[in-house]
Amino acid sequence: MTSMEEIDARIDEWIAETEKLTGKEVRERETWNYDVTADSIRHFAYGTDDDNPLWLDADYAAKTSHGTLLAPPAYLVSVLYPMLHGAPMKAPLASLIGGVAYEWERPIRLGDRLRAVSKQEKFFEKRNKEGRRLNFVISAVSYLDQDDKVVGTATATMIMATQVGDAVMFERPINQCSDADLAQLEAAFKAEKRTGGDTLTFEDVEIGLEIPSITRGPLTIGDMVAWNAAIGPSYKAGRWGFLDLEKAPHAVAVNKALNFPVKYSQQHEDINLAAGRGMPGPFDNGVMRFAWVAPLVTNWMGDDGFLKKLDVQVRQAGIYGDVVIYRGKVAEKEDETGTVSLEITGTNQVGDLATKGTAEVILPRR
Repeated sequence: MTSMEEIDARIDEWIAETEKLTGKEVRERETWNYDVTADSIRHFAYGTDDDNPLWLDADYAAKTSHGTLLAPPAYLVSVLYPMLHGAPMKAPLASLIGGVAYEWERPIRLGDRLRAVSKQEKFFEKRNKEGRRLNFVISAVSYLDQDDKVVGTATATMIMATQVGDAVMFERPINQCSDADLAQLEAAFKAEKRTGGDTLTFEDVEIGLEIPSITRGPLTIGDMVAWNAAIGPSYKAGRWGFLDLEKAPHAVAVNKALNFPVKYSQQHEDINLAAGRGMPGPFDNGVMRFAWVAPLVTNWMGDDGFLKKLDVQVRQAGIYGDVVIYRGKVAEKEDETGTVSLEITGTNQVGDLATKGTAEVILPRR
């Protein structure tokens, strides 16, 4: 049994190495989507449950003011995943995504060629009320186009928390849908609204206005497999994957049924690995949640709106079976730029606040 002194010593070593990375370019993954193609856009839209025809229907998109297909704003996460985890050392730490924020300079257009630069921007440690060590790795990513112009930027917060054995991290039963629940979900899915080509103008919007909600879930293994496919393969399999983990020991989780090391990201699809984290079932990824929230805003703003900023904060894990209703409300209007600010919440089936966020949308004038 590893003592707390040994655990703290290993974390101290990891902190010392991680602090050296601050201000430096760090790359934990390779770029997945360089070229913005119709196939890559569709792949991302399918994997993030976003059926907007502006991303998927070339004939429809040609008739809009853009004249061509666009990629969903959240598509940038598939160019390069925005989270960094600190130094590649084996330390008893569990990774928890605290929040993801993006700012866009222009829409992402079919035919763009994109690349990304990621840096560790900040690093600091706190302790929670129970004295548990929480280490915050803040990453900053710039996404550039074929002309080396910035298309968007991201700031992401990864919380590396002390993991002691199989300590319970989250305790709530897995949600099971009744027939009545399924009927309610079907009605909510069919009632989802999209402004589309019915232009929403700045003058149409009043402070306090509630925008149409969206319902996502119940979270299934299929959702998480589709998500991993949408952003590119998150791990290599078999022999290659086993040997690859020697380069990234901080990414190792042990499948206890096999006593075999696998990549940490599989915890989002594997009951055994989730249990090893003290979770009642597989749980969602915070970047995945960011991509799920984005259609709440893009559906409402319509084809002529521009999503300038989106900041999504994870307040509670979304576990296998969870259903979340995302809602937004107009909080502010800025007349000079035509910017509308939204407050966003996501509430699960038991009434817990799972997500908070903000967005800024630029709307055309009447």
